[in-house]
Amino acid sequence: MTLRHESDVSVADWIVRDGVTDDEAGWSRVVQGPPGLEAYATVWFDGEEASPYRPDPELVALVTRLAGNHTTTPDRCWFALWEGWGELEGGGRVYAQMDPHRLFGRMFRAPRPVEVAPAFPRHVLEASRAELRGWRSYLLFTGPAADAGDWGARPPRPGWPADLPQASHTWPQDHAWCITSDVDPDWFTVGGPQALVDAVLVHPDLRAERATYGSPPPLPD
Repeated sequence: MTLRHESDVSVADWIVRDGVTDDEAGWSRVVQGPPGLEAYATVWFDGEEASPYRPDPELVALVTRLAGNHTTTPDRCWFALWEGWGELEGGGRVYAQMDPHRLFGRMFRAPRPVEVAPAFPRHVLEASRAELRGWRSYLLFTGPAADAGDWGARPPRPGWPADLPQASHTWPQDHAWCITSDVDPDWFTVGGPQALVDAVLVHPDLRAERATYGSPPPLPD
């Protein structure tokens, strides 16, 4: 299965509106999700594949699967996708990778630029956004926690992978937890019941530490 577009942006009020009264509260929502959950943890990206500009999709998906065991509604979750990812709109021109089998004789010729298709149909890309007090705007999707990262997006070109980032916010219908990441940090936040945070802290494939809401780690230089 793949995630489905959610047109009712009011489902994100818990994330983007409730209690957001100033810029400090807004920034905390961007990088740590909603306040008031029992416990929080920071999960750091590791390895050469980690990027400070987009969350590690495998780590976020792993934590989302863990979180699915700590909600009464694992099959009814929402996923907020930041509208600023360039892959969404497509239309730009990128340089295709040169075929190594035809390299001889083309060594001094630049690869030909190709048009990139948008990730979603126009009715999705032009749909209402969940607005976080001028900080971020998100497209919303819904589906099971187990489908995290499976956006059902179009490939940018035939035969290319549809490589979209993970959601900026993921939460279940019962609001038991929220997983939050942003474009700049090399970490993301898990907030939820103590049992979930404990599971994240002891997982052998995660580098995590307890977090205090309202005091996120500094952004990378």
